[in-house]
Amino acid sequence: MRHLLLLVIVLALGTQLHAQARIPLSRPRATTVTKTTPKETGPMVTVPVLLDMLDWTERRIDTTLKKKGYLLMQKDVDSTSSLFQYSHLDRREEAPTTVRSLTFMDAVVGDAKGRMVSYRTYDKEEFRDISSYLLANNYLKKNEFDFDETKHILYSNGKQEIRLKIITTKKEKRTFIAYELELGK
Repeated sequence: MRHLLLLVIVLALGTQLHAQARIPLSRPRATTVTKTTPKETGPMVTVPVLLDMLDWTERRIDTTLKKKGYLLMQKDVDSTSSLFQYSHLDRREEAPTTVRSLTFMDAVVGDAKGRMVSYRTYDKEEFRDISSYLLANNYLKKNEFDFDETKHILYSNGKQEIRLKIITTKKEKRTFIAYELELGK
């Protein structure tokens, strides 16, 4: 039995070393600030990626967002739930600064597991892109309702329900409009 266990460990280590050998290692690149045009996705997280994130590991989400320039702003983890909040400030020449945030939460109750992903942007063009994607991919408006300064629109394609929020905030004679997409499983 000991020999069999030893053989399994050796095979597992050999497979792990082989997998690591195929990953090219390189020196870290110098950090550069990339200027994005409004049509580039740059730091924008698209709806298909948000849908995929429902099944990704926390590490994969973290890596993807950090590669796009997002910063981890909040991390709360306990035995039954976790919350991760990321933010990105996109400064462009000759265009307004755009603030984006992505929050994902995991919860476990007994055998039931769930994840919710929330993506917020203040970019109206990005909101149009999100709305266009939903309509082009058979998401139909199921319901619409208002909560004070927030308008909620529910979309569904029969398998997945997505909530789109338009949040209007007035502060010191200025109006800010945030567009938020919520989805979960």
